[in-house]
Amino acid sequence: MFLSGNQPLVQVLQYELSGAGGGGKTFIRQVKDYVKHYSSRKNSRPPEHVLVFDEAQRAFDASQVAAKHTKTPGYGGGKSEPQLFVDFAQRVEGWSVVLALLGSGQEIHIGEEAGISQWRDALEAVELRDWEVIGSPTTAAAFQGSVVRFLPDDRLHLQEEIRYHWARDLHAFVDGLLGTEQSERLAQISQELGSARYHLRVTRDLARAKAYLRDRYQNDEHARYGLIASSRDKDLPAFGVDNTFSATKRVRFGPWYVDPNTSARSCCRLSDCVTEFGAQGLELDAVLLAWGTDLQWAGDAWSSEKARKYQEAKRVKDLHQLRVNAYRVLLTRGREATVVYVPPLCELDQTYSRLIGCGFVDLAEDLR
Repeated sequence: MFLSGNQPLVQVLQYELSGAGGGGKTFIRQVKDYVKHYSSRKNSRPPEHVLVFDEAQRAFDASQVAAKHTKTPGYGGGKSEPQLFVDFAQRVEGWSVVLALLGSGQEIHIGEEAGISQWRDALEAVELRDWEVIGSPTTAAAFQGSVVRFLPDDRLHLQEEIRYHWARDLHAFVDGLLGTEQSERLAQISQELGSARYHLRVTRDLARAKAYLRDRYQNDEHARYGLIASSRDKDLPAFGVDNTFSATKRVRFGPWYVDPNTSARSCCRLSDCVTEFGAQGLELDAVLLAWGTDLQWAGDAWSSEKARKYQEAKRVKDLHQLRVNAYRVLLTRGREATVVYVPPLCELDQTYSRLIGCGFVDLAEDLR
């Protein structure tokens, strides 16, 4: 069973697999639904021997699980998702494997900031001591000194980039861009990306950005490109990008990602917007990223002072890091191109200059 807390990803996979029967739910389930089912049925045994937990470093901590399952019958609280899944796996008759897929820099939700240490804590808390962890050597430090046996295996460090068609250095570029790395070095990487046919474009004209993408893919009926933006910006709706909660929650992710451009629900219409919560774990051939005022370049560092605050701010460990992580997600959704629209606000002038200085090409130059 493939399990993910990423609802849009689950919806897209189930939409794609629905033709195989079971509404696409035979092998793909949402973590919350799985927790609800087995937490309310203490004696129920999962039929699957292998549980694949996607983005396991983002598993919810105990307080977030409790907040999400206040109405789940039988849920007693006090357990994180790793603790719950260790419990579920121990119910399986004979043997079980929890395959935890780990990434980094993708924590964008409240309750996701505890990281891999939660899995160590979960295994150390169980009475059965016959668990062993096999993992990439890069995760060994998290289990140093633990009573749980850890076996390093180089084959579990997945370092070959297969997501992007031509952009092996995109993550390095984005990490530098969202940090404080000098623009000269990043401009060099952007040129290398361009030589490899990955295009970084920027404009302050939304209509121009949309026209660029439609023209670029006019002869490719299978291409998918869409409008994305940060959930914490509060100025974009005034510029034609409705990233409000009420608008984005109406988006049906399956059709948005899968349907052809002839469908009114397709991302290629460039009308409905999805945020980092709807884009994480999913990719398009190209994205139109509307940059908000929630992350602004202030001359020598990024500022998130104008970000819309979380209602649960007291439970967030690092508000600024969540914003940086959100833009890291948004900047890495395009497999072939990222087009950034920077609204014509004077407070975003420095942000636009940062992008230009780091190698983004303004669409006014009409380069392809």
